[in-house]
Amino acid sequence: MYVEVEREKMNILVTGATGFMGTYLVSRLIECGYKVRALVRDEDKARRVLDKSCEIFVGDIEKEETLIGCCDNIDVVYHMAALMGHDSPSPEAFEKFRKVNVNGVTNIIREAKKSNVVKFIHISSTAAMGLQKTIRINEETECRPYTPYQVTKREGELCVLAEFEKSGFPAVVIRPSMVYGPGFKGDFLTLAKVCKSGWFPKIGSGANLSPALYITDLVEALVKVIDKGKTGEIYMLSSKESYTLKETAEIIGSALGKKIRFVYIPRNIAIMGAGILEFICRQLGKKPPVTKRNIQSVSTDRIVDISKLSKALEYEPSISLDIGLPKTIRYFVEQKYL
Repeated sequence: MYVEVEREKMNILVTGATGFMGTYLVSRLIECGYKVRALVRDEDKARRVLDKSCEIFVGDIEKEETLIGCCDNIDVVYHMAALMGHDSPSPEAFEKFRKVNVNGVTNIIREAKKSNVVKFIHISSTAAMGLQKTIRINEETECRPYTPYQVTKREGELCVLAEFEKSGFPAVVIRPSMVYGPGFKGDFLTLAKVCKSGWFPKIGSGANLSPALYITDLVEALVKVIDKGKTGEIYMLSSKESYTLKETAEIIGSALGKKIRFVYIPRNIAIMGAGILEFICRQLGKKPPVTKRNIQSVSTDRIVDISKLSKALEYEPSISLDIGLPKTIRYFVEQKYL
């Protein structure tokens, strides 16, 4: 049985707490007055990066026996721990990703059920939907995952929703788009390295629209899910608008003091070149720096409809790319990543 708990008395568990999103979320939850427990594998790292008032519980979501007691006296769980990557499909890759993104989900659910948590907030990803044929996507869009990361993120969602259907387990699924900000490298570091040269490849004739969610916008929305997120639901979470690859490159160039010159590359040529590179790398037993799927993804327009979340949470992201991305580029420079 799942019962209401007064907000000021809530205890919260965050998995993946020492990751990029986790550290921001833990800090914000503590600012809001919640008592926070972090499930971590590396206690020393947790002590370095998390607020001193955060309780540390050492465990590994892959190992069920290490999780016993992690949800004792916990009211809300944010499950953020996940394995990310652009690995191509293979039996080995699927097994590696399922250990964390599927088995890990079922392990933490099992512990959460023991404590009758009032809300289990599962952080998935728009990646669980795969590449789409339509530009605008929402919660009703059919999922078409392909890579091990995409497939296992979708399988993790289904595990959570199955528990809701079976027992009323109070789960909410949040699907953020790409998240960025100081503290994380990600795809924007790759783009910044390209922009540093002053030249940037423009693949295909499309706008290459893509959303980008600033980290503080993500966190503010996640905090609101505690009170306003409806159990059994999936919510898309993204920036209010999508941005063209051209304007993204120009923002990066401006932050680096570079004038960007664009080189047009036909989409079919780029895909063919990536395919050849993939073949060569397979023969050499190496991971290709770019794949056909990468090219297809970067040249596919994406607009995420967040109207369902905005209405439910009474919230809209406020940090536009021209504000958040320069902050991120400054972080890259300060850390000497560029």
